[in-house]
Amino acid sequence: MSRLATLAVLAAAAALAGCGELGTLEQPAPMFGAQAKADYAAKKKAEAVARARAKADSDQPNTPDDPDIQPLNRAPYANPIPGASGPGGAPPEGALPNPGTTPDQ
Repeated sequence: MSRLATLAVLAAAAALAGCGELGTLEQPAPMFGAQAKADYAAKKKAEAVARARAKADSDQPNTPDDPDIQPLNRAPYANPIPGASGPGGAPPEGALPNPGTTPDQ
């Protein structure tokens, strides 16, 4: 009995494996009626034009509405610590001469 149940589960899994479509589901073309087929073709053409227009609009660079806005020339990070000059520079006042080592080395 368990062999039959296992076989049934495997058959159901194989049958359903290809059923999932990702993305938006699309209505299939009509099978009957010349007017229905023409309406479907016109709808598909209008959707393709709209997608092409949206893609063309997204390819344009974003321009601000305010012409006085200056470009960002520095990353928006926190202000530097006063007295710290950065790597390789003079350490801030009161810092150990060689951090990570003992004073007798």
